[in-house]
Amino acid sequence: MSVSAQPSNSLVAAPAAGSVSRGAQRAVDWWSIAAIAPAVIILLGFLLLFFYGVYQSLTDLKLGRPLVRFIGLANYSALLNDSDFWNSVRVTLFYGISAVLIQAALGLAIAKLFASEVLLARLLRPVILLPLVLPPMSVALMWTTMMDPQRGILNYLLSLVGISPFPWISDPATALLSLILIDVWTYTPFFALIIFAGLQGITDDIREAARVNGARGWATFLHIELPLVTPYILIAAVFRLIESFNQFDIIFGTTQGGPGNSTAALSVQAYMTAFQNLSFGRGGAIMVINWLIVLAGAFLTVRLWQAVRRRVT
Repeated sequence: MSVSAQPSNSLVAAPAAGSVSRGAQRAVDWWSIAAIAPAVIILLGFLLLFFYGVYQSLTDLKLGRPLVRFIGLANYSALLNDSDFWNSVRVTLFYGISAVLIQAALGLAIAKLFASEVLLARLLRPVILLPLVLPPMSVALMWTTMMDPQRGILNYLLSLVGISPFPWISDPATALLSLILIDVWTYTPFFALIIFAGLQGITDDIREAARVNGARGWATFLHIELPLVTPYILIAAVFRLIESFNQFDIIFGTTQGGPGNSTAALSVQAYMTAFQNLSFGRGGAIMVINWLIVLAGAFLTVRLWQAVRRRVT
């Protein structure tokens, strides 16, 4: 009798233990759902706003118009036949690509400087983040004052070395280049920090192996360090391309798209179309096209990063 009682006790105890573990698992799942619920709600909210913007671009929505009609691709067709739109596309692409390329080159140089132990590197490290922590609109106002043709400090400094006053943002021929200069000053530290982190990951063993094989100076940099930090450069380029193609604060706060439309990037053109001309449907179409350009640029850069990453590893 005692032998037969033991299995029955174990059979009774096993389901109880299993039910307890399943109950604990369900409790953990509920806590996990509660933890991620705010993020999911916010994401769904952004997606809802995005798709509403896409729908808005397919209508003739305009402030004061009592009836909003669905017009399909009419806004896009009108944009493709608008010379101002193509000028905005040119400005956006030139601004974004030029700024990112210059920032990558300067960021690589600064990161290489930081990796050394020279005095200049120790002096620059504490202040390198200063441009990044400033609000973009404050940066725009600061540079607008500095680039004033009559009273700006930049022209005063140029006069000290005998250079005539430069028009900076007051001339259509130089305004876009001046904005790229502001963007480069503001965001080059981002590249420098990312690339510096990549350089720190290259161990002394790798450099020593290169020296044993006869690599010296520039050869070590070109054939060892540069290939290894290229994935870091491309990762930084993805984020900067997205932001540069969407840049609004610096451009609007400095030139508001002028002189003329020489600096009217797509983001600025969309703002002026929607909130100055009150044509929200047309403005939404411009932003959708801007989003497609950003998506294409980010996709191509990520694919390039993947190819470089496979080659390096």
